[in-house]
Formats: sequence, C-alpha cells, structure tokens
Amino acid sequence: MEKLQQIRQTLEDIDARVPDALRVALGLGYRVSPTPAPGEDDDVADFAASLLQPPPTTEDGAGLDADDSGPTEPDAATSLAPTIDWASCYVPLHDHDAHFGNAKAGVLGVADGVGAYADYGVDAGAFSRGLMTSASVEVAGQEPGAHVCPSALLQRAYDETAASGATGASTAVILSLAGNALDWAYIGDSAFVVLRDSKIVFLSTPQRHLSRTTRAKLRFASTEARRKQHLFSSRDPTFQLSAKAVNSDRVSDAKSGQFAVRTGDVVVVGTDGLFDNILEEQLELAVQMGTKLGFSPKNMADIIAGVAYERSKQTRSRRLRKGKPDDITVLVAFIVQFDL
Repeated sequence: MEKLQQIRQTLEDIDARVPDALRVALGLGYRVSPTPAPGEDDDVADFAASLLQPPPTTEDGAGLDADDSGPTEPDAATSLAPTIDWASCYVPLHDHDAHFGNAKAGVLGVADGVGAYADYGVDAGAFSRGLMTSASVEVAGQEPGAHVCPSALLQRAYDETAASGATGASTAVILSLAGNALDWAYIGDSAFVVLRDSKIVFLSTPQRHLSRTTRAKLRFASTEARRKQHLFSSRDPTFQLSAKAVNSDRVSDAKSGQFAVRTGDVVVVGTDGLFDNILEEQLELAVQMGTKLGFSPKNMADIIAGVAYERSKQTRSRRLRKGKPDDITVLVAFIVQFDL
C-alpha cells in the first residue's frame, strides 16, 4: 500500500493534467487556452469531438460493435492469461481514505473511514488504514497463482484490524481477478464500476440503512439510473465496519458476487468522494477519450480524480445536487493479458 507522502498530489498538479479537450467534452467550466471569439474555429472543441466519434466502419460499411471486437475467451493457442495493469490517484481532504493493489495477484482494495468519528476527537482514518494494510499483507503472503476470495480477505482484514483496537469505522471494497471473472465484495458506499468499450456494464450499488423517505423515493423511481442516483446522493448512514460491535455491521452483511470481464475492460474503484461527484456519462467520456489518447492507468486515474475534484467544488448544478467536498480515491485497472 502506498504511503500518503508517495501518493499525495497537489490539486494544482491534478488540475494541470486535465487537458482542454477533456474540459470541453466533460463540461468543466473554464479552460486553460483562450476561448475563441464568436465565428472563429475552436480547435480544442473540434479535437474533443474527433475523439468522441463512433468506431470506424468495416469494408462493407457496417460499424464495429462490442461483439465484433474478437473472442471474449483467451485463445488456447496463444496461451494468454488475463491480469491487471493498475494505478491510483488520491486527493486527500480529511485523509480518511486508504487503498492497496497487487498486480501479480490481481487484487485491489479501497476503504473510507467514517468522518463523523473525527467530531469526537477520534482518528477517523485508523480503521480504513488497518483494513487495507492487513489485506495488503495477506495478499502479499499468498502463494503465486493462488486465488484470493474477496469476502474471506475482507473478513481476515476486519478480524486483525478489530483485534488491534483501531478506532473509528470504515466502508470497504475488494476486487480479485480470477481467470476471466472479477470477484468482488463490498460494504457501504465505496464502489466500483466496469466499463467495456467505454460504456458502463456494471456499477455496484451503495449499501445504506435506508430511511422511510429514501425507501419511498426508490419505490417510485422510474428507472434503475434514478434508483442509483437516489442511493449515491442519499445522506442515510452507510453500512460500515468497526471494532465496536454496537456500531458495526458484520462482514457477512457485505455484498459479494462475480462479473465476467475480458481484455480491454476498464475497472474504476473509488470511495464516495469519487462517486458522489461524477456523473456516469462523465466517467464514460473520460475513459473513452483516455483510451483514444492512449492514457496509462495513472493518466486515467488522475483525470477522473480531477473531474471529481472540480465537481466537488461546485456549489450549484442543474443536473446534480451541489458538490460534496471529501477525500477522493480513484483506482483504475486495465484488464490486459500476458504470455504464460
């Protein structure tokens, strides 16, 4: 797990990584280069539009879709196995977030300390750091090639952290690549999303102790997108893990499952500081443009964190509630293949 001084980046550094083309495409207010006068060509906007063009057509004129991109299973003759190429970006505000990643094991994790504990003079990041440190050490000690079960790993990390007497409480999400499947377990509102061909194909749903009002909103939500918007914007308390049984949900309450992935998929993992402050279409556009520009996972993590940070500063919006200043942790993993 990276130390804070290794992953801390000034907000100016992050802001400088967001090129004007992305700023225009994602609707991020001001831009670095001057806006052209009315009637003049806008090279930045034209470049942004070119990056968002649909896939090229084939010789017979038909467009390529996701099913035309090749086999979803590795070809046995090429002896390829899926793995991850990942990087992170952390924008601390209260410094309650923690994370880790292990490319060889194909495992990622994020945790978010519950900030309310800081009001009582408690280190609100202690439990999140304990969870991720314990999980990282456990994964590093696994036999090469051994599969890591996210639920079991979360349980072991919780047991060790609770036994240590760590203060506070935390949400958490752990992902583990197993062949062509992504195993996952999470508790609370730390979340992850899988994008394929720059479109969201899976987004985890926050766990909250819902009020009667929120339950009514969910019951009458017209679409699944509206349901998720209510859940992400809700101020109802999240599920959380703590050493104190009276304030803690159980690891057995965590959601878990498996999702089939393939080479070229992009996985984005983050705390609520990310998902409270970014629109799904903004995330898709950032991944689409980053893919076209050949971004590394680090480039993409920086860009996504920059978008979330700018949104967190907004006091009003026609599309969302006002931004939510918070720690922002972003992990980006490319599903890639390597020779066995």
